Amino acid sequence: MITISTLVLAAATALTAAQDGEAELTVSVTGIQQAGGQLVVGLFASSEDWEAGRSAAGQFVPVDGDSVSFTFDELPAGTYGIKLYHDVDGDGEMDTNLMGIPTEPFAFSNNARGRFGPASWDDAVFTIEPGSNAHALDLR
Repeated sequence: MITISTLVLAAATALTAAQDGEAELTVSVTGIQQAGGQLVVGLFASSEDWEAGRSAAGQFVPVDGDSVSFTFDELPAGTYGIKLYHDVDGDGEMDTNLMGIPTEPFAFSNNARGRFGPASWDDAVFTIEPGSNAHALDLR
């Protein structure tokens, strides 16, 4: 049985988490051209980590339609960037051609685009606030 004290305690816990800067990020990805495989997602917390490829969090998200949503929980509020690709063949690697150009679809936060390489941190960075946040990406 849920009592008023239980509800008050739950609300106080949620408020404390929000005050401590705890955030949740729901990411929606549209523009998926082919079902199957998985999205390989990296969430980066600094420009240094972005450049070095060291993600603060990551996920493998099954693809079963033309759009996918997933959530990162218990994140510190702050600035982040997302790199992801659609591992269409499910081999765990981003396929490239002989020139090193990706042959599997990819995206960056803010739908940023790179010139002759990945998008820059400055173009991809976004802020998440304490509580619930959402970010949308279009897979190319």
